[in-house]
Amino acid sequence: MTNGETDRSSFVRGLVAILATWGVYFCLLWSRMLFEKSDGLYAGWRTLWADWSVHFAYANVFAYRRVGDWFSSNPIFVQGDFDYPFLADALSGLLMRAGLDRIWAFLLPSVVATLVLLVLLYVFYERILRSPKLAVLACTLFFTNGGMGFLKFAAELAQNPSLKLLLLPPREYTYLPQEGIQWINIVSSELLPQRALLLGMPIGLAVLITLRRYVESGFADVSRAKLCALGLLPAVLVVTHMHTFLALVLLCGILLLFDRRNYPKWLIFAGSAALPSTILFALLYAGTGAGSFITWYPGWLTNAAQNRQLIPLWLFLWLNWGVFLPIAAVSLIRFRYFRDPLVLGGVVLFVLCFLFRFQPYAWDNTKLLTWSHLLLCVPVARYLAHLWSRPNPISRCVAVALLLFTTASGTLELWRISRTDRVAARMWSREEMALAETFQGISEPTDLVLCSDDHHHWVPSLSGRRILLGFRGWLASYGVDYRPVERDVMTMLSGRPGTEDLLERYGVDFVVIGRTERRDFGANESYFEQRHELILEQANYKVFEVDRESGSDRP
Repeated sequence: MTNGETDRSSFVRGLVAILATWGVYFCLLWSRMLFEKSDGLYAGWRTLWADWSVHFAYANVFAYRRVGDWFSSNPIFVQGDFDYPFLADALSGLLMRAGLDRIWAFLLPSVVATLVLLVLLYVFYERILRSPKLAVLACTLFFTNGGMGFLKFAAELAQNPSLKLLLLPPREYTYLPQEGIQWINIVSSELLPQRALLLGMPIGLAVLITLRRYVESGFADVSRAKLCALGLLPAVLVVTHMHTFLALVLLCGILLLFDRRNYPKWLIFAGSAALPSTILFALLYAGTGAGSFITWYPGWLTNAAQNRQLIPLWLFLWLNWGVFLPIAAVSLIRFRYFRDPLVLGGVVLFVLCFLFRFQPYAWDNTKLLTWSHLLLCVPVARYLAHLWSRPNPISRCVAVALLLFTTASGTLELWRISRTDRVAARMWSREEMALAETFQGISEPTDLVLCSDDHHHWVPSLSGRRILLGFRGWLASYGVDYRPVERDVMTMLSGRPGTEDLLERYGVDFVVIGRTERRDFGANESYFEQRHELILEQANYKVFEVDRESGSDRP
């Protein structure tokens, strides 16, 4: 067997190992992430429960609206344009439009994107580390990130030894905000709930793998057509995941600095990426003030505006990254990884995330830190392998100990996530699902509905109808000033003077009054019962059709 055949055989064995371990884990996990029970629709993990309701609302745009109306309005904010990176949700919406049920329209793209991510992540690491075994190790480090929270679990287990504690860890040990641990495991906080990131990361990896191969070959036999075609992928990221786009721009810039002799080739690639990216950015984000999202914010979550516990930066880094960062720093010097443009790019991304805030919601810097972590897994894997390769048994024990310290918290998290029989949460009741289906039959996809901003409201997420004011937490994270609309929604739901004028001004077609409208907005049912037609009623909800011509004339 030749060296080339041996290398290919080792590569394939490593890929099979990744798919047989992480691939199986993720396939089983995704199959439990969204499911129906007798009493409603459930999310298998809290981050999906929190995030996917808005993704359902976005997917409904492509599932139910006419094509010409797709981008006519924002489904969760009456005064905003639909300027969210839409590609992942559009895929699910089109699958629903083609007849696939809601659950598999969301799960199928997630499974496929995850498997593609696994393969590309393995290829990426193998090309840099030149070792299938180290590529498998690096993948494992990537998925099992977590800080020092496992020490809390160890203390709890020591205090109360029990099989029950092992079978179901009582809390998330990569998210203990009261103790300063907020760099949540990537699978839990990013890959499962963040549909845009899950689709964007494989695209970004495909570009980096290809560019690195071109650079290593000196761009030999790389035609202009290939460079132009590759340049289209970053443009796709503009409508898929902007944080991955930003990370890719930075990493490509650093690659160019290390490969200036081939700058004519880089100019072709950059030009073919810049033109469609600029056009798409202008079409999607014009008027959003996206540039103002980037603000000086030293210390990230230890910034004075964010750090209520006054945790110093060095302690925050230790609690959230543990030995990972010291290992990476030692390896950068020991193996001169500062000469590798992509690893250096990971360092630069990390530093930038602790100097600037890239979105109004500071925690969202984690979307860039995910890329930093991906790149820094390279030197960490290399150093752990170096310790293991030494004949000294003490060195091997240190390697094992460091690996455990690096992956223990993340492993606990991944095990807890898999216990969907215990951690699943209901998103919508059967009543809400039936109500949404009935409401679809008596309304149009572009009708505007006045309701509360409950982030699980069935109107936008299940029926696919527009609402005036979606969950204020989402809107704030997008940088939207929703306060004027909030005041008007409060006025209308409570039936104060001026309600009919506001209903007409906004063009409201229906009013929904349920538990959250009564609790959070003081909804005045009698006002609407006297002035507008009750067209739908169930145990907890009433739906009124707005009669703009006679509403103000009724007693």
